[in-house]
Amino acid sequence: MTVVETTLGKLRGQDNGGVHVFRGIRYGADTGGENRFRPPVAPAPQPGITEAVRPGASAPQLPRPHNTDPFFSWYSQIEPVSEDCLFLNVFTPASDAARRPVLFWIHGGGWREYAGSAPGFDGSRLAQSQDVVVVTINHRLNVFGFLALETDDPRFADSANVGILDIVAALEWVRDNIAAFGGDPDNVTLFGESGGASKIAALMATRHAKRLFHKAIIESSGGGLKLATREEALGFAGALAGSLGVDRPDPAALQALPMDRILSAITPLGISYRASLDGRTFTHHPFDGAPPPEAAGLPVMTGCTRTEATYYMRDDPANFDLPRDEVIRRLRSLLETDPETATQIHKRYRSVYPDESHSMLMFLAASDFIFKKTTWGMAEMQSRQAPAWAFHFEWNTPVEGGRMGAVHTLEVPFVFGTTAAARPCIGDGPEVEPLAERMMATWAAFARQGDPNNASLPAWPQYSATDRATMILDTECRVESDPGSAARAALDLVAPFGYQHNLSAISQP
Repeated sequence: MTVVETTLGKLRGQDNGGVHVFRGIRYGADTGGENRFRPPVAPAPQPGITEAVRPGASAPQLPRPHNTDPFFSWYSQIEPVSEDCLFLNVFTPASDAARRPVLFWIHGGGWREYAGSAPGFDGSRLAQSQDVVVVTINHRLNVFGFLALETDDPRFADSANVGILDIVAALEWVRDNIAAFGGDPDNVTLFGESGGASKIAALMATRHAKRLFHKAIIESSGGGLKLATREEALGFAGALAGSLGVDRPDPAALQALPMDRILSAITPLGISYRASLDGRTFTHHPFDGAPPPEAAGLPVMTGCTRTEATYYMRDDPANFDLPRDEVIRRLRSLLETDPETATQIHKRYRSVYPDESHSMLMFLAASDFIFKKTTWGMAEMQSRQAPAWAFHFEWNTPVEGGRMGAVHTLEVPFVFGTTAAARPCIGDGPEVEPLAERMMATWAAFARQGDPNNASLPAWPQYSATDRATMILDTECRVESDPGSAARAALDLVAPFGYQHNLSAISQP
């Protein structure tokens, strides 16, 4: 196996069927102890040759059933957790001077959980089939990455957003080292799904990441339009202090606590700790009615799956056969609106989708509310200052009788080509591999040229506020103008989705 020399020392990976794979590459020092809640610190260079053959630790988080449930685990499997978690993985066809496009993956799981080392994020097939370099990363999450500490101590001035600064540090590592792995540091495309997509939206709005990436693919972003306000973030920190039984969140005292005690303290709070406006990393929301000026000229591709919301419904079979009144009740709770408005929204969806069940109407409305209005709203805003494209992934998984439809996360194994790892979620029908080839070619085309058009698709126009051209990605592809908008317009009656909304409202009686 070829040994690659980086700014931090020499690395030896593995040959995975003709792809050079380097796992567990350290890009930052241990974030525990005196480094907790502080910006990432560059690690010391290592003498000799470091074996880069195993994933690094996952960021601190508590285990949950999705980590091991085969339907989800291809996406949500984690390694043992540690505060020493700033690691990345590189997949490349060859460690040469070819300067290939770089696809830099930011994992989902909100801002609170999961890792870049899950089986579904193995970049080997994508790298080999499309002649690109794939990078996946871990970074700090939940309170370890996003705790706003009100203190005069300058060491903790950035505590509210150190998880974002971790990603910036990983991008700086790519800038300085990816050429040695056959990648082009001047052609880096961020791609991420769900929480990963919202992190990308945030990175588009900070000067720290400017010029470290050159394109962005945003898949199913829910709460990516706005960050937490400073007041919200300080309130979240106060809630942590209360859960720990202390008067206030003192940085030194929090640094002295065991990792597990802090994790246990956040569990009952139900708070989405996330990036916030701190006047340093972030001075404005990413997409607050206008695109981020830091991302002027940055091409984007954004999209969603058709029935994102079935992701939250799987645990209870009764969720798939609900009566009308229960659907309206749950919509009222999710949308935080009155019975009359919820009924009106249900009626609009029924008129547009007359043959669907009441449960499916709820899935479609929730998918529109949580994900599509946000994600395509980003495309529309960014289209004012850069090329933008939009997609709608409509392939339905046949697994579990087809009840999950085009569930949240479903496009990801097709993008990576990790269809074998995701078989419990997507099955192994004859349409799987051709669709994977099409998706990989499309993501690679965008990474290569800032335009997703390629020979596997019909002509794909840019997205704009006037026609909202959207590529329907399925076994047969086509372009539609603003798919689903006739029903989705009813959601203009309610305030946009934000992290304050209760997602469990649609999945629990």
